[in-house]
Amino acid sequence: MKRYRHWALMVLLSSGLLACTGTPLLATMAPRSVTAPAERLQQAIAERFPIKQRVADVLELEVLPPKLSLLPTSNRLATDVDLNLVDRLMGGRYSGSFSFDFGLRFDPSDNTIRMTGARVNRVSLAGVPEPYQTAITRNAPRLAERLFDNRVLHQFSDKDLSLVNGLGLEPGEITVTPEGLKVTLVPRPLSRNP
Repeated sequence: MKRYRHWALMVLLSSGLLACTGTPLLATMAPRSVTAPAERLQQAIAERFPIKQRVADVLELEVLPPKLSLLPTSNRLATDVDLNLVDRLMGGRYSGSFSFDFGLRFDPSDNTIRMTGARVNRVSLAGVPEPYQTAITRNAPRLAERLFDNRVLHQFSDKDLSLVNGLGLEPGEITVTPEGLKVTLVPRPLSRNP
């Protein structure tokens, strides 16, 4: 993902934008979006996993790297996730999977792309005793929301965004397309200009 961002920034440079003077002119001439391909998204999201979490001090949950799918018609991403579950009281070990989908948003306060609106679609755990199965199925939506809502998928460094910021732009709307994510570049509010 880092190499792709640097490549995209180099495209901005090579298009002759620096030959012009004045940020407003540069901002009007700059490309208004950058697309990140699905393969790069899969790689970037995999780097944020596994996630380990204790549930009520009784269960240990390990969420493995998800398999990503694009949902352009709903402007969301979907994931199928394998997981491991350890019962700390009885010593049982279980495996399973679940699927959920989520939207994305850019947070300019810390230059991050974050998950938003996580929704669980399916939970499957093999061999889990019935009381746990019921509790997990019932609580999975809340657990997924707690684990994934507002989770950082990527954080841009100041260096990553320096050229874009210098052009008076910042990442704005994130749109899911059949090819990947399209990040629209929008004028940077004056109150956040460096």
